[in-house]
Amino acid sequence: MIIDLVYGTRPNLIKAAALYLAWQEKRDDLPFILRLIDTGQHWDPTLSESLRHSLGLPAPEIRFGIGQPENNRHTLIQNANNAYCRMLAQSPAQATIVIGDVNGSLGVARAAKRNSVYLIHLEAGLRGGFDAVAEEANRTEIDSLCNMHWAPDEAEANNLHNEGINAKGIHNVGNIVIDAMLRFGGSTTAIWSPSVQTGPVLLTLHRAENIDNIVRLSSIIDAIIDLAHETPIIWPLHPRAQGALAQSGLWRRIRDAGNIKIVAPMLYPDFLATLVAARYVITDSGGIIDECAWLGKAGCILRPTTERSTALEASALELCEPAELVQITTNLTNRTSPPVPFRPAGWDGKTASRMLNTLVALNR
Repeated sequence: MIIDLVYGTRPNLIKAAALYLAWQEKRDDLPFILRLIDTGQHWDPTLSESLRHSLGLPAPEIRFGIGQPENNRHTLIQNANNAYCRMLAQSPAQATIVIGDVNGSLGVARAAKRNSVYLIHLEAGLRGGFDAVAEEANRTEIDSLCNMHWAPDEAEANNLHNEGINAKGIHNVGNIVIDAMLRFGGSTTAIWSPSVQTGPVLLTLHRAENIDNIVRLSSIIDAIIDLAHETPIIWPLHPRAQGALAQSGLWRRIRDAGNIKIVAPMLYPDFLATLVAARYVITDSGGIIDECAWLGKAGCILRPTTERSTALEASALELCEPAELVQITTNLTNRTSPPVPFRPAGWDGKTASRMLNTLVALNR
């Protein structure tokens, strides 16, 4: 049995690697083959090929190359749909695994459904509660198309039950992000014990709501520059953010500010080491919420809401608007006790094994 494992963005490549390498270690005892597919939604080498090499993930069977800079959401979805339909016509699969809520995943999911391929969603059931955002629309549609849903914890499984998803297809397998942290972070995460850190602040920024809105982006930059007067900031710069800063003229303000270190996107092990050492985190990422919660790392989430509400509520992370950033981070700095790590059942580094077990059942 051939099962396609599809990725195409930096976060999903990391999750795919954690699952694929767990399969590779057991492949002689498993009745199926995992076939890697890269949609190419993230086309920059620092977010794709360099990262893949660093994780020890083999080259994919095929690359679709959908991620040209000028491609919008509709084009990315349609290109992924068309490319996977063509591939299935030439080389069928018995099942397909798509990850998360990105455009390429939705395009592949539509193609799998169209071709009657058994469809599995890794990170099913995440809900942010605001349908206007593209990611929320993507994840909701993917779940509606899928046969099997791998939920990261009980809250997401309950979301699926409440939407009328067939209970037989819902599996609370745990959080693959934790598998990736423990596999690729090595001793950095294994020996971690939460404490008030004195390293630099770690900043990541990539979401369209922050990057494409110049007024909002300018407010964020103002706050970051203010914070840099008090503490060093390290910023692995996403290509999308770099382009927005250059086009808006905000790059000059960052360049002239002291105490802000701009670096290229980091390989995942290097990023984890930086995260562990960070005083706190400022981010608009979803996956980093899970990483911070598990580590007991405080931080500000530059979003009005998040699909990872359970981790947010149980951690020292706070949703934050740009105007609130300086005050909230001041409160984080003044903490006298470390946050408590959030490690619910299933966030144990064994999620990939539970996923593989559900795939074995498909072959019976």
